[in-house]
Amino acid sequence: MTPMKSFSNISAKFMLCMVAIMACLGCAQQLDQLPESGVSPDQISEANIPFFLNGLYRRATPDRDNYVLHDTRGGNYTWTALSGNSSAYGALITGNNVDDRLSYSANIWSHAYRNIYNANILIEACDRLGGNLNSIKAETSYLRAWLYYQLVTTFGGVPLVLVNTTENIPRNSDAEVWNQIIVDIDYAIENALPYAQTGNKKVSQEAAKALKSRVLLALGQTAEAAELAASVIESTGLQLDADYGGIFRETDGSTEVLFAFSNLKTESNIRMSSLFWPYGTAWAGSYFVQPSDYALNTLYPAGDVRKDVNILRITNSDGSSNVIVSKYWDVQPIIISRLSELYLICAEGFGRTQGLPYLNAVRQKRGLSPLTGGDFAGDEQFIDEVLEERRRELFSEGFLFYDLVRTDKAIDLPNVQNRNQYVLPLPGQQVRLSEGVLKQNEGY
Repeated sequence: MTPMKSFSNISAKFMLCMVAIMACLGCAQQLDQLPESGVSPDQISEANIPFFLNGLYRRATPDRDNYVLHDTRGGNYTWTALSGNSSAYGALITGNNVDDRLSYSANIWSHAYRNIYNANILIEACDRLGGNLNSIKAETSYLRAWLYYQLVTTFGGVPLVLVNTTENIPRNSDAEVWNQIIVDIDYAIENALPYAQTGNKKVSQEAAKALKSRVLLALGQTAEAAELAASVIESTGLQLDADYGGIFRETDGSTEVLFAFSNLKTESNIRMSSLFWPYGTAWAGSYFVQPSDYALNTLYPAGDVRKDVNILRITNSDGSSNVIVSKYWDVQPIIISRLSELYLICAEGFGRTQGLPYLNAVRQKRGLSPLTGGDFAGDEQFIDEVLEERRRELFSEGFLFYDLVRTDKAIDLPNVQNRNQYVLPLPGQQVRLSEGVLKQNEGY
């Protein structure tokens, strides 16, 4: 069903009540029945709207598997004996049997549109109430932009739902979706509070600029992306964190995180580690994916401190061993933007001459020696090195596959047979229940 039809049997009153309950009780508790009372959109007031915004933050926190989708597709992982090559993980990794029944497609679609629906209600309430709610609307606009970013980088063009409706509406072009993302981010840049007031668990002006620089890079506006990223680096007072593992395991104390979803145990309670660690270990999980041979043996040069944080060989009680992605422990904040990404945007966008110092700043912080202009045969080789550095630095943070798509290098992956496979199929149920309005991506 389309997102609009998906909501036709769920009232706005119930959806907002869900957000309110999640804000109070967190995801650990499930509703057994429809609550007897709720809050309808016209009951949102200037006094209680922050309560609903907090609920949106919690509900919009990315799901575990979806957060690392582009690592799974891009070659950072392979399947394990527990998941197998015929599982959803195996399908993405091999490229075999990816069709409109893929659970990833359904989960990403439903998570995004459920929260876009709630974001629209809050934006409408801000417009109706007037007053001093620009910063609330700015944070909500950022979250809507971020959700559409997930959709467009996964599916291409999708329906733009800016005013909630129960009608079936067709897909917009990918260009139209990107344009709306920019509109929402620009509003956040203009109206959000500065980072000095928000910290890294709320959307700030600087966090919005960081996301916009990522979007500009995706759109091929590399120089503009670099200029914006450089302005954030210079204005925040943050610095690259020498403790690479601490960025993820002690996020509140990190010197480089711009924005992260709080993901508290009493609320979102998303354990990234549960995907990677085997049962019986400190952070026992499902162990459904493990580092690929390339990630294990080739990605990290000698002396790179990131390898021991990101990848670990563990010995089991029976003497056998497993290689695991070890970056995440238990329930931690889920990082969306941090400073090292901006350094690497500057490296890519400014090019070999002006960008090399930004590349070297990251390398040296992670234990690698600086490079010189003579280390590259030309500009293309420099960009290849920047992309490889992004893969090392941003390992298991959801970047790899789309980095390869936007640079048209994904066609060389063994699980991509043609460029139609740069995007996933729309969920088949959505297409069928749209009564012909939603058109499937080519090749699926």
